Amino acid sequence: MEDVYTKITNYFSLNNIQYREIKHAPGATAEEYHNAVGCRYEQQAKCLLVRFKGQEEKYYAIVVIPAQKRLDLESLKTSLNAKELRMANKDELKQVTGCNFDEVPPLAKIFNIKLAMDKDFLNEKEIFMNAGKVDISFVVNPLDIQKLESPV
Repeated sequence: MEDVYTKITNYFSLNNIQYREIKHAPGATAEEYHNAVGCRYEQQAKCLLVRFKGQEEKYYAIVVIPAQKRLDLESLKTSLNAKELRMANKDELKQVTGCNFDEVPPLAKIFNIKLAMDKDFLNEKEIFMNAGKVDISFVVNPLDIQKLESPV
């Protein structure tokens, strides 16, 4: 089975997306990551997996927000037109994405789920994202993510 890092690099290659790869010390917190890769918090893609219930079925989505922000579950619930919404647990995260915490990229199509992305990222020339590994990140143009993923 293809690991997440390989899925991302293949996805970018297939879609002619330019990116830089950075190898760094693992960063569990936003501050550790910020120090490890040397970016501003506004450029740092914090990716969270949520489980929501639509009219009939349950779905998952990756939600991407800048590192300095907190996720507003009620606003997201409205945006996704969901009846119920909650954060996915560790087991669901691994099952849906193959990732552990701190490894999830701001890409959902590679997992066949939806992506919701904070529009503030579009003010940045580049964002720093997880690459499916805790010690590697990719730097990409957020407009490329928007083009690839068509996020909510």
